Amino acid sequence: MTEGRVSFGEEHLTRIEECLGNLLSKSKGVAVLFANAEGQPFGQVGRLTDKDRMALSTLAAGSFAATVAMAKLLGQAGAFEQLFFEGREHSVYTSAVGDGFLLTIAFGSSAKPGLVRLLAQEATKELLDIVHEARDRAMEQSVEDLIDAEFGESLAGELDALFPGET
Repeated sequence: MTEGRVSFGEEHLTRIEECLGNLLSKSKGVAVLFANAEGQPFGQVGRLTDKDRMALSTLAAGSFAATVAMAKLLGQAGAFEQLFFEGREHSVYTSAVGDGFLLTIAFGSSAKPGLVRLLAQEATKELLDIVHEARDRAMEQSVEDLIDAEFGESLAGELDALFPGET
């Protein structure tokens, strides 16, 4: 599960929070988290404490990682795309967002699991667009930085050739 390193700018983080907030209110969830495959959160909303959200994010990532091994045992190429835990009072739904991120929704018994899944699919598309946009912007910036560095080195070489021994 590696979408590659993605650096989210302030604009991306704001859009992620808005997406998660919409999902939280529509799904009647307790908490909604967006994290990388290692469990590092990039967005989180809901009624859990920061410590509990971090723990939930990490545990969801670990559970999802376990499904990769299960999929291999069953001969499936790649990981499962969804993970669902159902309890009497609360349930947790986790969905892959691309190849390196997870969307996790914790919700109470009054929420409808089918609706949560449908809303999560919509949010996943929106989050994937944000991830791709952030990755594309980071790649453009890397190319610009490389060009700037090469230009600087080239310019320094030309100046040294024009003015030898003047450093």
